Amino acid sequence: MDINEKGSTFVEDDELLHQPSSELKWRESYYFNWADLKNKISGFSTIGIVPHENRREFVFLLFLEDRNEVYYKEPPLQEYECDINSMLRDKKLSYTLVEPFKEWRIIYNSRKLKFDITFETRFPTFNFEPSGVITGKLIRKDGEIINITGYGQRDKSWGFRDWHQFDKWYAGHFQFKDWSCAFRKDYIKNRIDLSGHTSNRKGNISLSNLEIKTLNDSDQFKSPLTTTYSFTDATDIEYKIKAERFGKNSFIRFVRSFPGGYTELFEQMAVIKDLKTGEIGVGMIEHLRTFKTE
Repeated sequence: MDINEKGSTFVEDDELLHQPSSELKWRESYYFNWADLKNKISGFSTIGIVPHENRREFVFLLFLEDRNEVYYKEPPLQEYECDINSMLRDKKLSYTLVEPFKEWRIIYNSRKLKFDITFETRFPTFNFEPSGVITGKLIRKDGEIINITGYGQRDKSWGFRDWHQFDKWYAGHFQFKDWSCAFRKDYIKNRIDLSGHTSNRKGNISLSNLEIKTLNDSDQFKSPLTTTYSFTDATDIEYKIKAERFGKNSFIRFVRSFPGGYTELFEQMAVIKDLKTGEIGVGMIEHLRTFKTE
């Protein structure tokens, strides 16, 4: 990626559904996260379409001060349709594409609450990972209405990816008032791959280096508690960021087993601090680790 690149060239079809390849676990995914620092509300959601297994995956996590809302369903996929909005919805969770690469609407309904937000892209998109402004409402069962305002990140991918091929990876999204950062650092055997960029209204700048230090919790899973990131972009600007959980329970652990071991993924919403300027932001941090038992 070139310095200050405005964003890759996209066409509307890139935002829509793609023709599946022959790979059994081919998957098309739409992902969003959000954080409202004032109201201490954060969360993330993803919908995955796995046509060769005749199913979809609906995931929604909402982290509140008093409780967490967790929704996971795998409804059967009777037919692979071209209508993106019908494919990305079930009775409780729906994504609506308002304008490609610009605006999405996410609605989640349960017996206890309704969550209705709009994601509007705020910086040039690169690699299908734009930063956005989040606005909307949380309506509780008792009628209380909380107006949501914050920042978030979205991602879109299609194809096949095997969690178990990675020894570990670190990923994150940092959201500040005037800039954001998205990255992933993969460890595969003796190889390390870094991808990522910072973004602002002028464009995107790739990352050239990233060092990570993690303090784990004392819980049974040794889950990541705080993480410090030191990185440099392609213009030699240096950053130092500290991330800690948005709240005590604002994280989730996913586990996938394979013959001879398992892979675990921690995804958590975080309060982000720029250690050079003191600015407070919000974001997501993700840690994946593979363990071999044989």
